[in-house]
Amino acid sequence: MSSVWQRWRDKTPQSEREFQQQIDPLRAAAPVPVLWLFGKTGSGKSSVIHFLTGAEQATIGEGFRPETKASRRFDFPDSTDPLMTFLDTRGLGEAAYDPIEDIAAYSQTTQLMIVTVRVSDHALVDVLEPLRRIRRATPQRPVLLVLTCLHEATGAIDLSEGIDPFDAPPASEDPAAAEPLPPIPAELQTLIDRKSEQFAGLYDHLVPVDLTRLEDGFADPEFGGRRLRQAILQYLPHAYRQSMLSLANDAQQHRSKRQRRARWQILASSSLAATAGAVPVPWVDIPVVLAIQSHLAIRLGKIYEQELTASHWAALSSAAGSRIATRMALREVLKLIPWVGMAAGAASAFAFTYALGMSWDWYFASLHQGRAPSVDKLREIFADELQRGHELWKAE
Repeated sequence: MSSVWQRWRDKTPQSEREFQQQIDPLRAAAPVPVLWLFGKTGSGKSSVIHFLTGAEQATIGEGFRPETKASRRFDFPDSTDPLMTFLDTRGLGEAAYDPIEDIAAYSQTTQLMIVTVRVSDHALVDVLEPLRRIRRATPQRPVLLVLTCLHEATGAIDLSEGIDPFDAPPASEDPAAAEPLPPIPAELQTLIDRKSEQFAGLYDHLVPVDLTRLEDGFADPEFGGRRLRQAILQYLPHAYRQSMLSLANDAQQHRSKRQRRARWQILASSSLAATAGAVPVPWVDIPVVLAIQSHLAIRLGKIYEQELTASHWAALSSAAGSRIATRMALREVLKLIPWVGMAAGAASAFAFTYALGMSWDWYFASLHQGRAPSVDKLREIFADELQRGHELWKAE
């Protein structure tokens, strides 16, 4: 066992820098989604990030760092293993903003632009003028117009029966059989129509939301959130769509900061492994996926303040047993079939890395709490999470 441990230590990147150098070409080929948030201060940009990621407001505020003279960058959950990146344009409505520098910096790197506007805000010249220039420069990039703070127009949104008045029935559903939707308050509809006219030609999808704090006392503090998430999902690479869906599920559960940090790390590594698994050349991705999984084990150990020793690695490796070699061999053979192999490789790499991460998370959490984790239980958790990983990949 000591010789196996030593070989693993010799082949595993021993620093963040070494790891980044190994996966930088992978990220260049399939970059992490970058969302450009564009809106005045107080228009709800941080609320959108909080809703999508589950990160606390303080974490979001501390995570931003300068990017250009008029913008800042937030890598979630961190710059080492990001699931997604948010770019925030500052100072709109407060001072003259020239988008030239941001256009040059973001034209080729941002997949989606999210424009946040308070529904009752009428002073929008400082948003509209630079947005027109940005739209002309990159008309192919989709733009979501997110109208926020709906309660400012109505005092409240009536969701007493859990029905969203903005949710039209699917086209395939019989409208007569659908549950009737409550009417949209006239004053709110007027404001929405006005914003649609003002931003005509500048957006691809309009989403009304009312993301509030629990203490504000509204019936649904995430009103319109599901529509917003679905609108964003259609523009993201498949691996990162699955991560966002999982983030949404995790946000509904009560977890400690340490547990949330571990989940974010697992999702980031699983998404990156899926990207590597999609490489169509057989056997090329195996060293990269193994490096990602090894790096994940090290990061999880640090999150739970546990040193990764030879005995720990032996227990962690036993989680999947002989399945690792079998699954990898099958995945690489499938790559001989064009397209089918790429899809199978990505799905398998995502699910397998997710299952390993979740079982390792349980293992390190047990050690941190002073419990002796059972190897049999570790294998049981791996089997359950492997199924969960495949379900996540297939989910939409």
